[in-house]
Amino acid sequence: MTVNNTDHKEALRGKEAQMVLDNEAFKAAMGCLKSSVQEQWKTCPIRDREGQVLLLQLAKLTDKFEGLLIGMVQSGHFAQRRIDLDKVRDEPPARQFMRKVSNW
Repeated sequence: MTVNNTDHKEALRGKEAQMVLDNEAFKAAMGCLKSSVQEQWKTCPIRDREGQVLLLQLAKLTDKFEGLLIGMVQSGHFAQRRIDLDKVRDEPPARQFMRKVSNW
């Protein structure tokens, strides 16, 4: 049986992303970044529209970055499940290839 190489890469990327999310230094840095942005936003003058927009963009960027890592973790879980399912299936390699090509 052959397993799709991209599934292995995606599963590995998901594991690495999970390691980043679990890393204490990353958690501390993201927490500091979020609290810093919030504090700067609170102290930003109401008339400073450009500063408010930049701080809003930074806040959205931090959430987007974290969301991308979480998405990588989830994609890695799905890829690992595809790998595990391919190992469990009892089918000849030719049929497995045809199933992958035709998306059965």
